[in-house]
Amino acid sequence: IGLFFLKVLDWTEGLAARYDARLGPLRPVVAGLMVAGLLMLEPRLFGTGQDVTNSLLNSERITAIVGGGELWWVLMLLAVGKAVATSLTISSGASGGAFMPSLFMGAAVGTAFARIFEPVFAFDLEPGAFAVVGMAAMFAVVAKAPLTAILIVFEITGARDYGLILPLMLTAVLGSFLADRLSRDSIYTLALRRMGIQVRKAGEVDLLDTIDVRRVMRPPDYVASPGDSLEHASAQLSAARSHGTPVVDSGELVGIVTVTDINRSDGDPATVRVSDVMTPRPVTVVPSTPVSQALERMAVLGVGRLPVVDEHEPARLVGLFRREDAVRAYHEALGSSTDIGLERARLAQRTDPGAGYYDFRIPPGSIADNRRVGEVSWPEGSTLVSVRRGREVLVPRGSTLLRAQDVVTAFGTSDSKQRMIDRLNSGADEPTAEIPILEMAESPLVSEENPADEGESDA
Repeated sequence: IGLFFLKVLDWTEGLAARYDARLGPLRPVVAGLMVAGLLMLEPRLFGTGQDVTNSLLNSERITAIVGGGELWWVLMLLAVGKAVATSLTISSGASGGAFMPSLFMGAAVGTAFARIFEPVFAFDLEPGAFAVVGMAAMFAVVAKAPLTAILIVFEITGARDYGLILPLMLTAVLGSFLADRLSRDSIYTLALRRMGIQVRKAGEVDLLDTIDVRRVMRPPDYVASPGDSLEHASAQLSAARSHGTPVVDSGELVGIVTVTDINRSDGDPATVRVSDVMTPRPVTVVPSTPVSQALERMAVLGVGRLPVVDEHEPARLVGLFRREDAVRAYHEALGSSTDIGLERARLAQRTDPGAGYYDFRIPPGSIADNRRVGEVSWPEGSTLVSVRRGREVLVPRGSTLLRAQDVVTAFGTSDSKQRMIDRLNSGADEPTAEIPILEMAESPLVSEENPADEGESDA
């Protein structure tokens, strides 16, 4: 029910934004008439629902509130109706809030759960306790704040049964966990995403995700051969001040040998060969691997270096990635992010207030999905700058075909940014939002689609 509430709210807000220009001041009137129709069918949906919630917490008053009979389906209908009525109210522009309605829905669903499973047990269940647990679970789902849900619900209900703490914690944490994986937004971030504000968690942006291994890898100072003696390999590693090196045979990577491998050998270093002590088939990375992923592999394996092989020829060695290269990658990423921010600040000083570059991802089903740039009616005050598809960046022309998940970079005013979001969300299965700049790492490959087609105008 909590995810249903989020989906309905997202859908009604998108619908309201789409028809806002047509309805104008009639927008709250239309939504109000819809809510009035629901209230005529079910008057108990009126207001915040606090009276109904209090009655559900009082087991003796439940039957009087919902009318007896098959109580569980009546309660479920109340929860669904409250989700629809609250969504219509909020999307109309009215500041009704969602906290108390979410508690209403949680209490109704929790009580319905108790009524459904009561025949299974040999004793009577306490519906009021299930209502309290349902309230915490529902608010944890819609707000994605399990600790807040546990503390607030326990406090406002005046619960004195401390045996409820464990069920409250379990349902709130489980509900929040499932909501995180099934919906990326909470009820408080839906509107922000529609405004182009992408709310990100503190740990989501890793500077090392923006640097590829190819930018910091170096050729090994010494490449061993399987037939080299341990004496020769040890001397070469010592001269290169290296602890390990790849082993290549006939141009193909066959293993990796380290000083530790050499020291573990009991044989004569002059006669024992590298092939006898090396680690065959080592874990490798390719030049396009982000440094963050390379570091993760090194940490899991407990090694200090990884061979870098060709993208298309996995046996061909092209370089070596070491721990010290990760430090250089971090400084390079930090400098790049600072340079990007400074450059944007300089551009902002030279342009009108509010003008700037904005990045958007085309959602599946969007009006721009599977259409050419020239076929889309772009908002006034905005200009397409680039289209990023995977690791390739296209210079957009009228004939450039756009696809779902393409990242579009546009330049325009802040007003055009919101119009661009609304335009891309038209018909979309899942709304888009502005992408933070740190996600837009510079790509090593830039191409222009149909460069010889001089008849097409730039977007």
